[in-house]
Amino acid sequence: MTTPRISPIYVIAGFLGSGKTTLLKRALAHELDRGVKPAVLMNEFGEVDVDGAILHEHPRSSDIELQSLLSGCICCDLSGEFSDKVGQLVKRSKGAPLFIETTGLADTGQVVSGVERALAADPQTGKQARLASVIVMVDAPRFMKLGSYWSAAEVHLQCADTVILNKLDQVNATHADLVEQRIKSVNPKVRLLRAVQADVEMRQVLTSAPAARIPVIANGTITDSTAGYQSGSFRITKAFDPELLEAWLKRYQRSVVRFKGFVRVAGRTGLQEVQWVMGSLSMVPYVGSKQSQAKVVVIGRHVQWQRFLEGLERCLVRPKRQTKRWSQARSNKP
Repeated sequence: MTTPRISPIYVIAGFLGSGKTTLLKRALAHELDRGVKPAVLMNEFGEVDVDGAILHEHPRSSDIELQSLLSGCICCDLSGEFSDKVGQLVKRSKGAPLFIETTGLADTGQVVSGVERALAADPQTGKQARLASVIVMVDAPRFMKLGSYWSAAEVHLQCADTVILNKLDQVNATHADLVEQRIKSVNPKVRLLRAVQADVEMRQVLTSAPAARIPVIANGTITDSTAGYQSGSFRITKAFDPELLEAWLKRYQRSVVRFKGFVRVAGRTGLQEVQWVMGSLSMVPYVGSKQSQAKVVVIGRHVQWQRFLEGLERCLVRPKRQTKRWSQARSNKP
């Protein structure tokens, strides 16, 4: 009689824009290449699943069991939906890994406790899966100022088994060493890997944590790590002027922490995958085929939304009006 395989659960956490989805795509490719069909549970704070849309473009997306939890944070979920989805995916994965990508505002310790509760809630699920490892992505260029945006910036590192110090191509060695020292001061025992574009050796990442690691929540109290933040999703049909867009977002860099989605940009062909995080804007061509509508998700705190959206509209490119010039030309005829 063969022993049933136990699904390892990997939690991928980290603040907005740190590279979680990029790492997840690499992990999925690793599993698929070795003949395994993994499962994924993605959590988005907003109502539009932007990162999930990217995963649906994977050339072997039919081999990936993908579900999403939208409009909230799984670390604060008391409705039972998170536990239900974990149970469903564990049963469907049949021993294959389950990856949980958290929203960038999630308290990692509470997510870990949520996974443990989900496994304990259903004895059958508890027998079929185990929490293998907690992986936290860190945005090297912006980590030192993250605390001014998010109160849980360092706390959420405490439950990490592996921290990936990402985007090292954007900082010098001295800055990278300072960030690493800060991480080690919060979690001295963490395994720390350095990376560019989340490119790490997956065999180092997809390992099991010590069985004795037990996440702790003070007094058993669940706090809302998303308190004060709001999100909005918008469909945008016109193209953006990239310079106007960047200038407008910079005016909101203390309040708009994420602007991500698929938009049209003047001077560029096709949709662009755009992302703004803590004062940094990036645009790359969207290479997928299934995503046909331009849409963005905006996450911020203390945002004057009406004023922000009015300014965002002024960043759109409008056709030049020719009526006046044409009328003048007619009036000059003999």
